[in-house]
This record gives sequence, C-alpha cells and structure tokens, in this order.
Amino acid sequence: MAKVTMADIYRQEHIDDPYPLYRRVREADPVYWDDTMGDEGAWMVTGYAAAQTALMDPRLSAKRPHWGPDRLPGDPELDSAHRAIDQQIVVSDAPEHTRLRQHLTRPFLRRRVDAMREDVTKLTHALLDAAVDGESGEMDAMDRFSFALPAISLTGMLGIPAYDQRYLSWMLSLGLLIDDGPLSRSHHRKLLGGVAEYTDFFARQIADRRAAGPGGQKEVLVQTLADHYTGGGFANAEELHGNLAFLLTAGQISTAHQIGNTLLHLLRHPEAYERLRADPAAVPAATAELMRYDASIQLTKRRVREPFELGGHELETGQEVFVWIGAAHRDPEEFADPDRLDLDRTGVKHIAFGHGVHYCLGGRLGQLVHDVAVQAFVERVPSPRLLTDKIERSVMPTFRGPYKLPVGFGR
Repeated sequence: MAKVTMADIYRQEHIDDPYPLYRRVREADPVYWDDTMGDEGAWMVTGYAAAQTALMDPRLSAKRPHWGPDRLPGDPELDSAHRAIDQQIVVSDAPEHTRLRQHLTRPFLRRRVDAMREDVTKLTHALLDAAVDGESGEMDAMDRFSFALPAISLTGMLGIPAYDQRYLSWMLSLGLLIDDGPLSRSHHRKLLGGVAEYTDFFARQIADRRAAGPGGQKEVLVQTLADHYTGGGFANAEELHGNLAFLLTAGQISTAHQIGNTLLHLLRHPEAYERLRADPAAVPAATAELMRYDASIQLTKRRVREPFELGGHELETGQEVFVWIGAAHRDPEEFADPDRLDLDRTGVKHIAFGHGVHYCLGGRLGQLVHDVAVQAFVERVPSPRLLTDKIERSVMPTFRGPYKLPVGFGR
C-alpha cells in the first residue's frame, strides 16, 4: 500500500477537491510527519484541535524558512524584493509583529469597516447591474463580480490607482512564493521579479504622497503611512512596501476566492441557495459554515522555535509545520458530518481568518464584502445555474478558489 503524502495536493484531482486527501492524511495521523514536504520533511497538521494550538503557541514561529538567505538569487534588485516579503506581517513574530500591527490596523478598525457598508453595497449592485445587462444570459461570476468587488474596494481604501491586470500578475507572483510549491521553486527568480515590480509600485505611491506633504486623503492607508513614515515607524522601506503588497494581495485574493467558493457551493446545493434567496438577511449567519466548508485560505506554515509536544509527537527545533486549515475544518472530532454543507450548523468556530495574534487584520472587512456580495447575488441574479462542472481553480493549495465561474441566469 502506497504511503500517503500531502505532496499529492498538487495533482489536478486534488486541486479540484483536496478534501479526500486531507481525510487520508488526517486518518493516518492528525499530526503527521511527511518526509516529502518542506525542505527536509515537515509536520502536516490536519486535526482541528492541533491546528488551533499550532496557530497560537508562541513556541512556533511564523517566519518562513524558505525565504532565508540561502534562497536569495544574488541579484541586488531581487534581493530587495526577497527582503520585502520576508518582513511582511504574516511571517513576523513579536515584537516586530506587534509593531507592524499597530501601524497597519487603523483602516480595519470596526467603526471604519462598518462605515464602508453603504459604499460596498452600492458598488455591489452596480457590478451586478452591469453583469446581468445584455442579451447573453451568461456571465463569469469571478471576472465580472467576485474579483472586481474587493479589487475596487481595496484600491479605494488604500488610495492607489484603479485596479488593472498588473495587480493580478503581481499578486500571483507573491501568492506563488508564499505557497512555495513546485511551480514556485521552479520559477523563483521570475516570481521575485514580479514582486520587485509590486514593491516598486508601492515605493512610488509612498514617494508621491510624501512629496505632496502632509494632508491629502486622510482616510486612505497610503496617505496615512506617507504622513507618518519618517524611517522610524518601519524597520526600513522594504518592510513598508512589502506589507502594503501583502495587504492588497491577501485582501483581494482571499475575499474574491471566498465569494467564488460560496457562490459555487450554493449553486451546487440548490436547497441551501433557495433558503438564502428566500431570506437574504440570513447570509451573515450562514457565513461561518460556508467558510468552514470551503475556505479560501487552506494552508499556513510555522517553524518550531523550541521543542514541544503536539498531538502526541515531540516536535524538534527547526522543523517545519504545515497547518492545513481546510483539513481542520473537515475534522469529524470537531464538526459532525463535516463533509456536509449544513446551514443549520451552530457554533461554527472556523479558522479561515487564522487564530490568535495572527488573526487576519482584514477579517472583518473581508466578511463584510463577502456577505454583501452573496446577499446581493441571491437577491438580484434570476434563476442562476452553473454552466460547467469543470471549474478552473488556483493551482496553489494555500489559496483555494475559482478563477472562472461561468453562470447562466434567467430573465
């Protein structure tokens, strides 16, 4: 019998549906040593309780080993991009993480996010008006809606030029480097080139704002950082630019993919769709179950700082730990009948936004955009139906979601 390995996650059948593989790995052991993963083997955490512990325990570091000096390409311009991503908040530990969170948290405060609801709602309905207008009776729900909505919202919040195809290219470069799978490792230098363009873009945005002097659009993040950045608030310019790139990428890709995942599964579960169509106000209450069922963020990584026990295993200093969020969400020890989408499920404590000190800065905004989008879709799109069973998906297990979602609708 062949040994189970999470390396199979990059096979097309598991890109389409990773959950059977997650189940096999979890049944082998919820904390499973896989010598085919990472640089020299890594722990695969697929159990819910173990995942929660791994995300919270300070004996695990968020620093990514695969971004260390031995991976630097020896090109000054690309080395700068490498250092920028190595200083992002998602891969930082205290005290750096605490400092970065203080600088970057202002746009995501509850009152500011809640104040965005009206504008997000207006934009959502405008996008749906455009998407369903015309005679075709078809639309790509990703291109015309799920990608467009968070893109326009986030570029406005950050105070940067309107979304265009450059952003998507840069985001894919950064996303593949974060995933660190076979595609990333075989195109490392090219992807770093994309990140270099990304961080250079933010360097120009900050420089332009600083040159204009204090003031300007106070409610946008780039202006706020430009007004207060004197070289002391951030360790260096690369740290600032790298974190702006991360905020835009994480907010855009994770939210767009979650909207796509939700719409896909609602259309595949007509009874669930009809319930929400009959009562769109119930969408926010259903969101926890929808995110548990198929989260847009499936994986995050840690490295052991000091030996400790997890799931009956002794983890050694330096070892890599892969926390499979998507697998934890299907753990039957935590969720009864976990492979069933159940909108009546109560007390769902998903970890799609992380857990502990690394809980997603933009989690509240992401959920607001998701909920407004899904509510509007079930209200406004008449008799929607999937036009294909074959969904084009991200090839990165870290980020799960469709790139195309062809939907037909009635009149």
